[in-house]
Amino acid sequence: MLFKSIKKLFFLGLFLGFGFLTSCDDDDTNVIEDNIVDIASSDSNFSILVQALQKADLVSALQEDGALTVFAPTNDAFLALLDKKAAWTSLDDIPVETLRSVLLYHVLPVYAPSQNLSDNQVVSTLNGANITIDLSSGVKIESTSGQSVSVTQTDILAKNGVIHVIDEVLLPTELPQDITDLAIATPDLSILVQALQRANLVGALQAEGPYTVFAPTNTAFQALLDSNPDWNSLEDIPVDVLTNVLLFHVINGNVTSDMLSDTYVNTLATGPNSEPLSLQIEVTGGIEFNGDANPISGSIDIAASNGTIHLIDKVMLPPNVVTLALNNSGFTSLVAALTDSRHTTDFVSILSGEGPFTIFAPTNSAFQALLDSNDSWNSLADIPIATLDAVLKYHVVNGANVQADQLTNGDVTTLGGTITIDLTSGAQIKTSSMQTVNILVGAATNDVQGTNGVIHAVDAVLLP
Repeated sequence: MLFKSIKKLFFLGLFLGFGFLTSCDDDDTNVIEDNIVDIASSDSNFSILVQALQKADLVSALQEDGALTVFAPTNDAFLALLDKKAAWTSLDDIPVETLRSVLLYHVLPVYAPSQNLSDNQVVSTLNGANITIDLSSGVKIESTSGQSVSVTQTDILAKNGVIHVIDEVLLPTELPQDITDLAIATPDLSILVQALQRANLVGALQAEGPYTVFAPTNTAFQALLDSNPDWNSLEDIPVDVLTNVLLFHVINGNVTSDMLSDTYVNTLATGPNSEPLSLQIEVTGGIEFNGDANPISGSIDIAASNGTIHLIDKVMLPPNVVTLALNNSGFTSLVAALTDSRHTTDFVSILSGEGPFTIFAPTNSAFQALLDSNDSWNSLADIPIATLDAVLKYHVVNGANVQADQLTNGDVTTLGGTITIDLTSGAQIKTSSMQTVNILVGAATNDVQGTNGVIHAVDAVLLP
């Protein structure tokens, strides 16, 4: 079918007076017995071109009788093409349709020896896109992607056309740059690239996506290494730790800066039960990620073919439930209650443990309502420490990482007693003191997943 199209284009070229056709006498026809593929196959400089034609199923098209002109890239030209994309280490990495389109861009449906070429001549290829002949300094081919490619040898005659050798693969359009390509091309992300290689994540960020990557700079990675006396290089960081840290910087979807809001988003890193770890995003008062990582001015919204990159000034470490609470301005009262110096229970140490924990976290307004319920309580310091201790334990479920969609009706044992989950009128908790408390369902308030547990915000302090 393809060669039928070639023949049609060939005869169309005749009718349009393309000006390329020359006749060959009978002697020439008898002397030249090899077709274009035969000639390419017999020259070791074209071995990759032949492999490419085979992969793209174009061999037979260039073996049939006809009158074609092929601009043939050398092996070095193909190797240079592979170097343009981090994902391409061999022809097998190039999508077949992409390779086929590129190869057809090297073929004219007419016989065009060098003497028929003229300066500034615009000709159409079998790809459908044009090339322009430039004879101002040697013989060059200008592609529609902005290349100027040199013809290093002309007029290798075949029985079905002519071959001109070129030193670069012609591209009808610029190659799309994926996230990994852009990272490699950015000097300030060289350590990130090394980290991706060590964690075997290069391929993951070359996938279709789309992804949004928060990319720590070299300075950010150096600060991470400096934070641990045992880490002198990336090689000193355990691979599993490095992998989860890197995945914590990636979210699904193409999220540009104008789409950010005060919320949590799921990352590709995982915690208990393989649940996605939550990354906190704050925009009120300035953009901030994970509590203290900031975007680099002028280096956000970098568009890639498979997503967006935002450069940031810190390597973000996946948080546990304590860090999640500390970073959330809506839980300052809860943090104050947990860290009250009067405690004999070290809540921070307990909740920094392996867990997993499910925590029902009262908001600041919930704590204020608790204070307002007792005329003697003007601040947390007015609440007897034994009462505060018992209340806080009543909000923690140990040994379970329960997401909102995993809640079921029934009793749940906390560190401080039993609560009852009631889903008949929304997500609610009934306490032993006869309260009915709402679990605040939403991206910013529930299923906030840490490395050792999950947090659900509630609109009242649970009282045992």
